[in-house]
Amino acid sequence: MEQKPVSPAIVEEEVIDLRHYLKILQKWSRVIIAGTILSVITAGVLSWFVLPPVFEAGALLLVTQSTEKERVITQQEGVEEVVRPLTRLPEMTINTYVGQLKATALLDRVIKKLRLDPALYTPASLSGMIKATALKDSNLIEVKVQNTDPVLAAAIANTLCQEYLQLISEKNQEQMTRSVEFLQKQRDECDVKLSRALSELNRVENQAPNLAVLEQQFKQKSELLASYQAELSAARVEAEQLVAATESIRRELAATPRTVTTQTYEAGTGHTGSEQVNPVYVDLAQRLNEKKTALAEKEARIAALTSLTTGLANDLQRLQESLSAKRNQVERVQSEVNRLQETSQKLAEKLTESQIAKSLDLGASTVLVVSPAEEPKEPVKPKKKLNVAVAFILGLMVFTGLAFVLEHLDYTVKTPDDVAQHLGLTVMGVIPLADRRTRSYGSYTEP
Repeated sequence: MEQKPVSPAIVEEEVIDLRHYLKILQKWSRVIIAGTILSVITAGVLSWFVLPPVFEAGALLLVTQSTEKERVITQQEGVEEVVRPLTRLPEMTINTYVGQLKATALLDRVIKKLRLDPALYTPASLSGMIKATALKDSNLIEVKVQNTDPVLAAAIANTLCQEYLQLISEKNQEQMTRSVEFLQKQRDECDVKLSRALSELNRVENQAPNLAVLEQQFKQKSELLASYQAELSAARVEAEQLVAATESIRRELAATPRTVTTQTYEAGTGHTGSEQVNPVYVDLAQRLNEKKTALAEKEARIAALTSLTTGLANDLQRLQESLSAKRNQVERVQSEVNRLQETSQKLAEKLTESQIAKSLDLGASTVLVVSPAEEPKEPVKPKKKLNVAVAFILGLMVFTGLAFVLEHLDYTVKTPDDVAQHLGLTVMGVIPLADRRTRSYGSYTEP
């Protein structure tokens, strides 16, 4: 790619422009230097003689307790979950501790503690002097106080820390006192309900017919019913056996003749025959009658036992219903008694824990003053050298810019260059500036 040559006119114009800027700076150099010096002197006077020195005292706090949000109490939770938040020591985040350090109530305590002038020191003005920050990745809080009095700055920082610890302890005392009162009230109410439940349980247990009598009756009738049922089963078996024996005897009797013919020999007459009652038939008939009689007796016994078992079964069913109702009533009241006893025990335990927590100095146990504030030796404000350096840079920039602005606003023609720049004409000649007292015409001078 062919590179075009740069025109000499353009280079000359750029050089002329740069020289023009340098001429402007040279022209207004006195103003720029004077203004810069004035800015530096002003900053120096303000920093060394006008602005009061500000001292900064710092203290360091260590938070030993982490955060945990309070839980909402619901009806589905047990006694342990309900009363646990009431006995728990208050827990806060690091940011909560930092925010409390500038609370109005705490600042009022500091003002009263140090007996500061209320007209000069208010919570708002004192808050502007205090800076509390949590150090990153730690449980440390840095407290800084700025004041024109180094002793007062250290006193404010230390008093702020001490009053903050005291405030935490007082708030803990208030919370634990409310918790103790609430738990004591709940326990008293629970004990009253427990006393009523015990009286109700005693009444239900002793009310006729009581549970023990019903259970005894049920046991006796159950045993009697089992005995009758066993006897009935045995009787039915015996009846079946008697029926079988009767049928067997009846068949045998049917096959046996009533009479038998016997042959006898008599002298002179020869053989003669006679009929007699068959003794086997008689025996079978007698046995059949005995079996029928035994069967009738057994059937009567079976009928009696059936009636007895039916009546006992009905009585047991009624007893079972009464016993179930009585047992459910007793179990319901007993369950309420057990629940109230457990609740009373839990409330008593939590009441003891609350009383112990109330006796603790929460401020000293959760926040520690790792490093108290000491009286500062050197002020942190104003930063004199920095102020002078900034004034020098700003003064130089401002007055340099002012010089270019004034030069840009000046449209008067003073030099041949001004003619060429403003009028665009070529200068043919220059008439020298004449003295006020004389006029020159060639070589002749007129006074």
